[in-house]
Amino acid sequence: MRIANREVSRITVVGFGRTGHATTEFFLSRGVRTFVSDSVVLSDSDRAFLARRGIPYEEGRHTEAGLADAELIVLSPGVSPTLPLLAKAKERGIPILSELDLAYQVSPAVPIIAVTGTNGKSTTVKLIEALLLQNGVKTVAAGNIGIPFISVVDRATAYNAIVLEVSSFQLEQSRVFHPQVAVLLNITPDHLDRHKTMVAYTAAKGRLFLHQTCEDTAILPSDLAETFPKIQARRVLFDRLDLSSLPFIVDLPPHHRANLQAAIAACSALVANFDPSHTRLEDLQEALFLPFRLCREGEINGVRIVNDSKSTNAASTLAALRSFNEPLVLILGGRHKQAGYVQLGQAIAACAVRKTILYGEAAAFLRETLKPAGYTRVAVFGDLQSAFEAALAVAQSGDVLLFSPACSSYDQYQDYLRRGEAFSRLVRAHPSFSPPQQGR
Repeated sequence: MRIANREVSRITVVGFGRTGHATTEFFLSRGVRTFVSDSVVLSDSDRAFLARRGIPYEEGRHTEAGLADAELIVLSPGVSPTLPLLAKAKERGIPILSELDLAYQVSPAVPIIAVTGTNGKSTTVKLIEALLLQNGVKTVAAGNIGIPFISVVDRATAYNAIVLEVSSFQLEQSRVFHPQVAVLLNITPDHLDRHKTMVAYTAAKGRLFLHQTCEDTAILPSDLAETFPKIQARRVLFDRLDLSSLPFIVDLPPHHRANLQAAIAACSALVANFDPSHTRLEDLQEALFLPFRLCREGEINGVRIVNDSKSTNAASTLAALRSFNEPLVLILGGRHKQAGYVQLGQAIAACAVRKTILYGEAAAFLRETLKPAGYTRVAVFGDLQSAFEAALAVAQSGDVLLFSPACSSYDQYQDYLRRGEAFSRLVRAHPSFSPPQQGR
């Protein structure tokens, strides 16, 4: 098949997570010989998948075997662009393409709305999808939200628009991706283990606008208006959008109000005469309450349990803290991301959190981070079950027990979904558990 102006019959997929799977299936369906390389040991199901299809692979490392016959290398987002194998590929003149760029180049010409930001991406993507569908625009949400872009290209002509969540990892790898509507929600410290500095992280996010022209729309908040002076597209500052015509807007927490402002700005950029005034809160419920994002699990002895496993960085937990007026018992932990925790510590101290329970790989780091804020009501545990039991022991009737880790899950869980499911099982297994009451 023809990709990037050349005929390709043999490719190597580097990284075999969800995106690597989808990329491999895309090429298999077109008769392209594929080799898979992953730095981790593959699961039994992954090996079985590859064996059934006769796909050669390597696991636990990336070697030059992946370059032997490759005419193209396709990267999964989790693969660092500094991988030595990629430098060797460049020396041999083998083109390297991100999955985002691959999907963009082979996709039919369907308008794309792309959303990035440190926090709120998934919610905003689902809000845009819901708003467009309500207005008769056939659309699909894909990308970093869980359905790789490459998985929807074969049915793209069935849609009037594609809404993509794109991460800094994807944008860092991208060279040609060009959305007609580009939405940047916010930038706070995150993924510095990969990007090293805030300058590099911000630059990766800014690549969303790189290929836009004056015919496109760039949507961003006022506080980032001067951060990207080279934007060629028409600028829209979404936080200046007046949503007072929506009666439910005052009941949304600040981060959801911002997400909805950005979503409506994106829809207005794509659809002429888009009118959000008839939007009902019930039409947006699914988008506003994604799995394990401030999810109400229920109550135990009068303590309300909230599962915010989706919080994988300090800024997200900050937003969660601002969503409650009740006394809080907080569970933090996982694998920390180096930055943003000083501000989180100050917020925890200011909120007078009854106690903060720390667990996992980041526990000692988080304890030391909280000390300068003068907050010492902490306890440290090795795993989530022990942390939950300890939190429940100190929580009082009328409190909120908030599981908002502020860290990635990768020390003990495959992703935030698995972590959220594990926490949910702990809550629901308690003998005094009662499901959430309607409206609470």
